[in-house]
Amino acid sequence: MIIRIASTRLPKVNGVKKAVEKLIRHFHMRETEVQFETTQGKSGVSEMPLTLEETMRGARQRAESIFEPGKVDISVGVEGGLFQIEEKVFLQSWTCVYDGVAFYYGGSGSIELPQSLAYNVLHGGEMLGDAIDKFSRQVDVRSNQGTFGVLTNDLISREDSFELSATNAFIPLFNSNAYGSSRNK
Repeated sequence: MIIRIASTRLPKVNGVKKAVEKLIRHFHMRETEVQFETTQGKSGVSEMPLTLEETMRGARQRAESIFEPGKVDISVGVEGGLFQIEEKVFLQSWTCVYDGVAFYYGGSGSIELPQSLAYNVLHGGEMLGDAIDKFSRQVDVRSNQGTFGVLTNDLISREDSFELSATNAFIPLFNSNAYGSSRNK
């Protein structure tokens, strides 16, 4: 099985790989041979999605943009974004898995952003990656533990967040007992 991931950022790529490896073990599919490929995929959304709908659309469009029938079996788009409920702003990761026929989505848990960080992104026009670097007094947080890691004191990393969203997105392809999918081989 060839799985192409629409990112070259290690937290995203490693999160997807860990999810697939965990699912293969859990569903006793050890004989399944998986080859991962990585490439950039176009999201077609803003660099910092600000709604759940935009974040999910970005993940879908990334997965769809890199799918090549006959060359890959599954493509995966991953996207992190914000959403606001009343005065609270939350960060969440989303994954979309595409098998050439259907799209499958999975989200991570979400974490509330501190007010100053949320304000800098929503009203100050900063990208979350730049804002979290300033907030944490670190460099290139997004390529390492991510905002999740900073806010949870490394209890949950950006990679962990993408692993959970990817696990949730792949479940319909692995759990034929619950979803009736014919992919579980």
